[in-house]
Amino acid sequence: MRVALYCRISTDEDLQRYSLVNQEASLRRYSEERGWEISGVFVDRISGSKDKRPGLNRLLDFLSNGDADAVVVTEQDRLSRLDEIPWALLKQTFRDSGARFFTLSGEVDFHNEDDEFSADIMALIDRRRRKTIVRQMVRGRAGAAKRGEWLGRLPFGYRRNPDTKHLEPCEAEAQLIRQIFHLFSQGKMGSLRLASLMQDLIPTRRVDQSFIVHVLRNPVYTGDLVMEVGGERICVEGAHEPIVSSDLWVTCNRLLIARSAENKKARIESTVGLVAGMVYCADCGQLLSPTTATKRVGGHVLRYRYYRHVRQHRDGELPDGRPCRAAHRTEKVDADARAQLAHIATSPAARRQLLRRLGDSKVVEELEARQGELTEQLASLNRKQERLLQLFLSGDWDRSRLNAEKRHLDRSVTTLETELRESQARLRLVRADSFSIDLIAETFAVAADLESLTFSDQQTVVRGLVERVEINGDGRVKVIAKVLVAAPDTTATEFAHHRTGAG
Repeated sequence: MRVALYCRISTDEDLQRYSLVNQEASLRRYSEERGWEISGVFVDRISGSKDKRPGLNRLLDFLSNGDADAVVVTEQDRLSRLDEIPWALLKQTFRDSGARFFTLSGEVDFHNEDDEFSADIMALIDRRRRKTIVRQMVRGRAGAAKRGEWLGRLPFGYRRNPDTKHLEPCEAEAQLIRQIFHLFSQGKMGSLRLASLMQDLIPTRRVDQSFIVHVLRNPVYTGDLVMEVGGERICVEGAHEPIVSSDLWVTCNRLLIARSAENKKARIESTVGLVAGMVYCADCGQLLSPTTATKRVGGHVLRYRYYRHVRQHRDGELPDGRPCRAAHRTEKVDADARAQLAHIATSPAARRQLLRRLGDSKVVEELEARQGELTEQLASLNRKQERLLQLFLSGDWDRSRLNAEKRHLDRSVTTLETELRESQARLRLVRADSFSIDLIAETFAVAADLESLTFSDQQTVVRGLVERVEINGDGRVKVIAKVLVAAPDTTATEFAHHRTGAG
């Protein structure tokens, strides 16, 4: 009989009962005594609670290819400490491949109900044991952290005292940390220039912008220990000797926050369009995404922004079968959208439609009925998800079909949950007693004067009032407002007038 040997240890050496070398030696001896041929050895250094393991994945492929008749491990928990569903799938893989399973205590036959029941009980005990060990480890680590002992990788600038397990400054590195804080606090250098300077001074590490920002944000340099252990946030003030003062740390972090906000605003305004996420090509019906193209002219880099199809395989298809290559300059589309929204916002007819929509009792009934339908559909999908494993275990489906159906159901659930949340929000809006003519007028007045708002506020207003933006082949922009789409009694003429507007 051809057998595959599987050895595993977890990442924490303190939990090991056998080393990988000892496991393999025991398995080889066990197999050779029975005259079995060893056709492969597979090794993992990862927790048995993980179902994605490199060695285990190779082993399962090995079995599927028919390269072994059985698998041998020292104990069942070396193969698995998986939760219920992954464990059931693993057992089914053994059944499908026809492979046998042995531990040093004997064979476990997954086709035999008594053997499988015993294996399930053992798996349950192993999972319980693992959780107990993890809880003990977490309690131990939390206790050490509360005593001011440092756990994990050492922060640059410190070393660990072998006796107290507390941090103490490494003076050569600590001097560089002080230099980073002082240069940044004086506004002489930003994180990017500091990284370039420090890379030459710290050749043993990769020093980039993220390294500098991490140093500036880390409270460890003020002498405080702050870490999260097992979901508990532990803070110990004065746990070790500080490298910089608390005042200097606060100054640098205020600067970081201010610069981060400025950079984020500039990045958003330079790379994201005002109507991004709601721009569609009128010719092919596909969503157009904001992109940036660059062109070097002399010593300058010019940037051009477009709404276009992002990838070739996502291109839409025109009525004549040709691929759509729509690409429209962001600035022009956004300007046209602002002008048309301002026209809609100054329309008395649009305000009347919104008021009628809010006061229509039929709308409430429609929304409530739709919520009931969505809730029932979600419950049906949840029942289908529960049946997936049963269909797989019964042999009706293979693994690929199970995964495909699970992905399909997950997408359907996400779509229904999103629609349900939107429907609930609309129902709250319709039922709200706080809506008044003054509030409606104020909302439209803001939309009519978008240029006076910040870019972020403009986006908020646009996303609240615009359903979608369509662009045809010759670049004409058409804004479709939510209030006009929602109004049940809008005439075709009225609708066309308001949604084309300035365009």
